[in-house]
Amino acid sequence: MSNSQSHTLLCTALMTVLTSLVACTPSVIAPTAANMCPAIGSIEQRKEAQGYSYFAIAPGNGWKGENPLAEEHYLKGMKFESAAIRTGQAGPGEREYYFVACDYEGPEQFAFLRMSQRFPVRPKAQGSNWTPEDFCRASSVGDCPFTVFSATR
Repeated sequence: MSNSQSHTLLCTALMTVLTSLVACTPSVIAPTAANMCPAIGSIEQRKEAQGYSYFAIAPGNGWKGENPLAEEHYLKGMKFESAAIRTGQAGPGEREYYFVACDYEGPEQFAFLRMSQRFPVRPKAQGSNWTPEDFCRASSVGDCPFTVFSATR
C-alpha cells in the first residue's frame, strides 16, 4: 500500500470516528414554543361527553389536558399559573417517564386546566423562576422555560 493510499485510508477512518462521536453527543434544544408550556391562544378544546378535552400541537406527543367540569367559555378566561417538571410511573414494573405539567386557572370555580406533555428524558428547568424542586410560578409561559436534552442521530 502506498503512502497516498495509507493517508487516504487514515483520513477516512478518522472522519468515520469523528462522525460517530458527533452522532452520540447530546445536544441541547434551545427554548422555543416547544420548550415551554403552551400559551392559552394555542390550546384547542374539544367537547366530550363530560366537559372538554384540550390539546396543543408541539413536537413529540404534543400537550394534552382535560376538565370534565369545564364549560365552553372557560378556556378564554384562563391564565397561566405554574409549571412543574415531574417523574411518573405507569404501573408496577413499568419504566419511569418524565413530563411537564402546566396549570391554568380562570375566574370561575371550575375554570381550571392542567396540560401535560411526556418526554423521553427529564427536562431541565431554565431561569431564576424555577425552585430547586422544579416548580415555577409565573404569569407568563415564557417565564418558565425548560430544555430537553436529546441525542442527535
